Amino acid sequence: MHRWSRAAAPAMVFLSMVPPLSAQAHHPAHWTYSGAAGPAHWGSLDPAFARCSMGHAQSPIDISAPKSHSLPRLSLHYQETGISVVNNGHTIQVAYDPGSSLEIEGTRYQLIQFHFHTPSEHTFAGKHAPAELHLVHRSGDGRLAVIGVLLQPGEENAALAPLWQQMPAVEGPARHIDARINAQDLVPAQHTSYRYEGSLTTPPCTEGVKWIVMTTPVTLSEQQLDKLRTILHDDSRPVQRLDGRTVASDATSSR
Repeated sequence: MHRWSRAAAPAMVFLSMVPPLSAQAHHPAHWTYSGAAGPAHWGSLDPAFARCSMGHAQSPIDISAPKSHSLPRLSLHYQETGISVVNNGHTIQVAYDPGSSLEIEGTRYQLIQFHFHTPSEHTFAGKHAPAELHLVHRSGDGRLAVIGVLLQPGEENAALAPLWQQMPAVEGPARHIDARINAQDLVPAQHTSYRYEGSLTTPPCTEGVKWIVMTTPVTLSEQQLDKLRTILHDDSRPVQRLDGRTVASDATSSR
């Protein structure tokens, strides 16, 4: 399942389940990744954020003892998209054109956007990856599925190079980049994964999100990682309690 300052409130609605019309006039509270409005306080900043502190299926989590399972196949139907990118004060987010989707267990989820976190939000035996990419999908009835891809240092990521060249360094309105990108190039060729039921990792921390964290990372160059770190600083929510949930994996070996 990626999710903002007041200026970016519409982006949060874009990620969340659409509220009733009577609730759409509500302006969510400002939140941050540190200090008095940081993750430890999200649940008390706004009644709409209560799930952030009271939920029992929150994300991200530490993945340390996944259970081996034969999991339903992921079917990715990704096409090229134009690049509309925004620095919304919390992440770099790219809106995805209609027509690309993930199909799993008979449900089709449309890819609506992808964004980045540094360091990774999910940890593995307590260890972070340098960064994590979230591809956010939504079904016709509003359910969310997020593919998480770990980003490790290595070869330059050619698919992301056009975005990196014009990545907005400061918060502001969305801008269009004269280039195209295909999400198929952002996920590893091997589709083994860790799967669990979780939540959005940003307020309002909506639960019921299907998480698919790829076991195989993709690479960014050190220069690409440095640029991402410089712009985002630390936009990673601390890991949350598993609370009895099971993490399943179809990987042939653990990390």
